[in-house]
Amino acid sequence: MYKMIRYEKLVESLKKNEKQKVATICYAENDGKILFLLRKKEPFSGYLVPPGGHVEKDEDVESATKREFFEETGLELVDLKLKMVTSEVGPEHYNWILFIFVGKTKETNFVESEEGSLSWIEKEKILSENLSPIDKLLVPYILDQTDIVWKAEIEYNGEKEVSQWRVKNYKI
Repeated sequence: MYKMIRYEKLVESLKKNEKQKVATICYAENDGKILFLLRKKEPFSGYLVPPGGHVEKDEDVESATKREFFEETGLELVDLKLKMVTSEVGPEHYNWILFIFVGKTKETNFVESEEGSLSWIEKEKILSENLSPIDKLLVPYILDQTDIVWKAEIEYNGEKEVSQWRVKNYKI
């Protein structure tokens, strides 16, 4: 039975400061590859990250995930599943409540994105690619093939480096 997730309550339970913005990303797979975006701007400028973006006021998190993914790629998401929620604090552009999903796309031909260049990367080779340092730490949890939803608490220092992080099984 599908369990209805109350995202508003999750946000409130994760919030550590008023600077934190609610956002979402999706590790979308097609034929053993995952779509990544080489970001042009902060946060994580110059790194490969999954497509995503801000959740608008009064917008459902899953709807925001599908909307942002489509806006950045031109692809529709299917089989969307929440895998992790993060509470991130740090310098400007590094304060987030982030919902991380896994999903699939039916098509592989993406559109050009204003956010950066898109590319499909083989799942087995992801950790050898130019992922952001925090993504390299979190990917094993996100792509773990279990039904576990993880919670990560992350702190960045003034140089935008991960200074502390911890992950645990999250009971929703």
